[in-house]
This record gives sequence, C-alpha cells and structure tokens, in this order.
Amino acid sequence: MNAIRVLVEQHRAVAALFEELAVETRRHARRRAVSRLAEELIAHIASEEAVFYPAARKALGEQAPAREPPGDSRRLLRIQLRRVLEVDVADPSFGGRLDGLRTLFELHVSEQEDDLFKRVRAALGTAELGALGAEVLASRPPVWIVTREGPTPAGPRDGWALRSRVSVPIPPARD
Repeated sequence: MNAIRVLVEQHRAVAALFEELAVETRRHARRRAVSRLAEELIAHIASEEAVFYPAARKALGEQAPAREPPGDSRRLLRIQLRRVLEVDVADPSFGGRLDGLRTLFELHVSEQEDDLFKRVRAALGTAELGALGAEVLASRPPVWIVTREGPTPAGPRDGWALRSRVSVPIPPARD
C-alpha cells in the first residue's frame, strides 16, 4: 500500500478515536479509548520517525536536523500525550489536556497532508511509495502500551483504574 495512504489512514483512525472520546461519557469506556488513542498515536509517530521521515528527507534531498526543531509537532504531540496520560479521565484537567492533544494532532495532520505528502508524492514513484508503505506497516510493533484494569492498589476510589506503561520514551510534560 502507498506510504502516504497508510499514513493518511492512520490520521483518520486517530481522529476517529478523538471523536469517540468527545462523545463517550462512561469512565471505564473513556479510559479504554484513551489507551487505544495513545497506542495508535505512539505507533503512528514512531513509524513516521523510523521509516517515513528518513525516506522523505532522502527523496527530497534534505539533511536530517541534528535534533528536532523547538516547534516540531511530533515532539509536542509526545509531550502533550504524556500530560494526558498523567491524569485520570475524571480529573478536571483531563478535558483541557485532551483538547490540547487534539489541536496538536490536527496541526500535525495539516503540516503533512497540506505540504509534505505532496512534495514526497512528486519526488517518489508509485513503486517506491508502495515499498515505503510496506515498510511503514511492518515497522509497527504488535503492542505499544501494556494496560491492565483492576482495583487500585491504594483502594478503589471509583472501583477501577487503568494503569499503563508506555514502552516508547516520551519526554516528561513541562507545565
């Protein structure tokens, strides 16, 4: 499958999870949706960074930056995702943090779909985009976030808690 099509479909899948969270009101279902959102977002960013961006830079004749620029949307997404995962869905700050993540994700999608993908499509042929798409799909590990649900160790506040361990490093949030 064409790499750009793969990434656009991943964008749509993440956007659908944001929509699901916007209408879901049950805490347990919201926790599950946040976990799925985190899995999809981490897998998407990781495959872009490991496979797509190096190939895009090579195709476009660009040098890889020594480090990510300060406004890089992927870096900001990782930081905001950490902020979302730090609080429970019942926390009053959860909605604002989730909205911030959604805004950053929409910026990320816009940067790619309105500019980068057009340039990469013009630089690479159909066969190259197809091979790159296979690499993007193959780069996704089967499990990104290990979750378990059950009573909280300190005693159930509302009965159940979702605990996650992210297997990909995400920089700590800065307030």
